[in-house]
Amino acid sequence: MTEIRSQTVQVGASADELRMHLLDLKNLEPLLPQDKVKGFAGTSEQVSFKIQGGLEIRLTRTASTFQDGVLRLQGGGAPFEFHLDLQVKEDGDGAEASVVCQADLNPFMRMMAQKPLESLFSHIAGQVEEKFGQG
Repeated sequence: MTEIRSQTVQVGASADELRMHLLDLKNLEPLLPQDKVKGFAGTSEQVSFKIQGGLEIRLTRTASTFQDGVLRLQGGGAPFEFHLDLQVKEDGDGAEASVVCQADLNPFMRMMAQKPLESLFSHIAGQVEEKFGQG
């Protein structure tokens, strides 16, 4: 498995506030790069969207709450198996957040997908930081 991480961002919102927001997967839409994502649809528990190049991604919550500061999203639609962990931890009066992906990438797919995925997850983390204010 290949692990791909975003940067960890500090936010002024409480960890509970951020967790409640992220539990509703529809709230992921404004965190995605709008110029690279089309056709976002779904519910609070499952979403799908197409990324640049026509690949459709599905994300499904595997639990109804954060467990030990982590909300796991099972991925589907990609030509490889993956899951995303949205990590939110207490940090003083605010929280810190990051996105971690575990993907079953062969060497060729890793070469093709790693940089775009790093960019996507960094964008998401940056949007969380912007939306919830820096700590």
